Amino acid sequence: MGNMQRTGAVTLLAFFVGLLIGVVGTFGHRGVIGADGVNLPWGIVVALLGAACYLIGLRLYTEGRLPTLAGAIGLLLPVFVFSFEGPGGSVIIAQGALGRLWEFGPAFLAVGVLAWPRLPARPGGEAGQTEQID
Repeated sequence: MGNMQRTGAVTLLAFFVGLLIGVVGTFGHRGVIGADGVNLPWGIVVALLGAACYLIGLRLYTEGRLPTLAGAIGLLLPVFVFSFEGPGGSVIIAQGALGRLWEFGPAFLAVGVLAWPRLPARPGGEAGQTEQID
């Protein structure tokens, strides 16, 4: 498989994995745990952490920004689609604090990860090689 085909396959896979994370995060961002009258919003925390880990990991793993851009588009597409009122009047992302955080949080994460400069290579050769000490 050529380098161009591999990059295309990785980019397509990144888009679909981002789409999956976006759908799961969209439906799970409102999850709360109630204890003694206090609701802890675990859903938004897990959704934003999942999105951040995915985008940062994708950016560090791939050579260019194209797969990360595809993953970000896949992540943001369900957020965009489910932000609008459905045909029956139902809304998946409510316009409260959690909804606004889920609408804007992944977008800011994506911009930050995509704008981050390329990290310089570590001195000492390729990863996994160790120096022999005599």
